[in-house]
Amino acid sequence: MTNKLATSTSLETLHEHINSPLAVIKEYKADIGENIHHDSGFGKMVKGRFEGVFDSQEAIERIPVFDQTSHSGKLKNGALVRFRCMVQDPSYGEELHLSVAHIVNSNTGEAKQKFSQYTDADHILDEGWEVDYNAPDNVFTEKEVAYCVSVPGQAEWAQPEAPGSSLEGALESMTISAASASSSRGEKTQLKYPLRGEKHASALVKFYAPSTAPKVLSVVDIVGIYELGFNVKDQGEEDDARMSWPCIHSIYHSNVGLDQLVPGLPKPVASDYADRRRMCVAHLASILGGDELAAQYLLLHLLSKTVAVQDAKVGKFSLNLIGFPGSSKEQAHPGTFSLNNATTEWMSSALAQLVPRSVEIPFDLKLLNSVSFAPNAESGDLRAGALQLAPDTQLVCDETCLHEGTLDEQGVRNLQALQTVILDQTVSYVYPYQSIEMACNLRVLVLSSGKSILQNDCDLYLSGPSVRFLSDIKDGKPTDLKPLDPMHTEQLRQYLEYARHMDFSVPKD
Repeated sequence: MTNKLATSTSLETLHEHINSPLAVIKEYKADIGENIHHDSGFGKMVKGRFEGVFDSQEAIERIPVFDQTSHSGKLKNGALVRFRCMVQDPSYGEELHLSVAHIVNSNTGEAKQKFSQYTDADHILDEGWEVDYNAPDNVFTEKEVAYCVSVPGQAEWAQPEAPGSSLEGALESMTISAASASSSRGEKTQLKYPLRGEKHASALVKFYAPSTAPKVLSVVDIVGIYELGFNVKDQGEEDDARMSWPCIHSIYHSNVGLDQLVPGLPKPVASDYADRRRMCVAHLASILGGDELAAQYLLLHLLSKTVAVQDAKVGKFSLNLIGFPGSSKEQAHPGTFSLNNATTEWMSSALAQLVPRSVEIPFDLKLLNSVSFAPNAESGDLRAGALQLAPDTQLVCDETCLHEGTLDEQGVRNLQALQTVILDQTVSYVYPYQSIEMACNLRVLVLSSGKSILQNDCDLYLSGPSVRFLSDIKDGKPTDLKPLDPMHTEQLRQYLEYARHMDFSVPKD
């Protein structure tokens, strides 16, 4: 096999950093001598060295992925992992860890320093040695803790690349299943994830200086050391009732941008945008049965982004596409975030191939009446709401499944919360004694048979041929739509992301 890493990092070095990162860090510590101080920049040095080792996409892809995928093998404490996640709750505060301990031999009086960082484990001492907690040369390390979850609605194509399928890669690495680690935590983890019932991974991520915990809803790639630990918010429980939680001690992290989503394509130049736009309109028209006008509006919706200009928010463009056949059957899985109408599912699946994050919200009475769309921290722990989503998430709301029945108080609050997102681009976080309005950036597409019960920026009736095309899909008739080839699909993904994030200015007058 050709060694793609020969020019940067040797396979042996990669293997050491992936399988024994704590031992490697201790070697880093030995390089700078016995003394370490708060201002030594040790965390910055560790971050820089690991970034230097994993300085290519090929090297990064050898790090095991921490996610919800079931896979053979178990992960031991102390392995290096990577986790693409959303910060759900950054309110876990700071922790202190005795990273350099002054230890004394009670028999001989010998004293020395013992180093331990990027772990919660206490110092393991040989017989006769004990920590002198009053020694002036003890060093405590501060770390910020945040609860992080799999990115809600993340498309399969936007998932991090798992280690290669070659024999060497299979032996060297594995995909970690968080399901087994989280099975005993059951309800607690479900309450912390926005989409109830969806499989996901979660971990307490600990950030060491000079890094700080990202803000709530940030989407980041974490590279850190895996360890089973305890949740600081379980401290009030009896020791035998406390549950193990996956922890990741972050060595470095980065915001997830388009370069991580479509890494193989060169950045488009100005002359590319017109061709990509024509290609995109043609593709959207094809999935709408040839309705080019609806495709133009749908493209405007996909390119919309809310920005603050002086005291106003501009750029949002919620869209209601009218003419989808109604759903005549009951939800296959009532109370869950899954669509049950072949036509709305068709549209949602087509958009999921183009945008990195999309979430389906069926207007099913059982779902509306049983879950909360607003995050709630009245219990002291931030419980996720269905609208606690990462910026630029695409919402596909299916109003065709709204049948006769009673919408209770919770259901009314949920529709009001969704309406607030459409009009104001804010989500209300409920805290004891008050609610705080947090800015969001969510695109809302409503698919309905008649005009939506929600107020949208634009209501558009589909053309007759488009309605007949969707009716054929509902009836199970085959379509002659040819799927895009992989290269064109990636080009459209890149076009939508770059066009949405282009710089612009709005004159003050």
